[in-house]
Amino acid sequence: MKGRGWKNRALIRERDKQGARRVWMMLALLAVALAPAGVYLYEQNSCLQLSYEIEVIERQRDQLAEAERRLEVIRAGVASMQSIERWAARKRLTRPAPEEIVVVPYEVQDIDTRLARVPDGRE
Repeated sequence: MKGRGWKNRALIRERDKQGARRVWMMLALLAVALAPAGVYLYEQNSCLQLSYEIEVIERQRDQLAEAERRLEVIRAGVASMQSIERWAARKRLTRPAPEEIVVVPYEVQDIDTRLARVPDGRE
């Protein structure tokens, strides 16, 4: 067998500066051309996140409104005279005699009149 007439040597080529400049220029132009699309996608993503947050807040508002309606029904039931009378009967409370009832006017807001007063004028 006869020896080869050639050797595998690394091929050293001269750098193509003009070609490299063209590639970098194309990449720069591509980046400039795609920048508005990137900004648009970022804004769309922000709007989408805000709409999700608004949805969550609206759902919470609806749940709170429903809870408020339920509490109103419960308050109306508890505040009814029959409910109060049943509660008083369970606590073994009795109605006061007419002479034991003291009516305090609403307008009295003086600091000195905060002390309880007995109907006959004694303090």
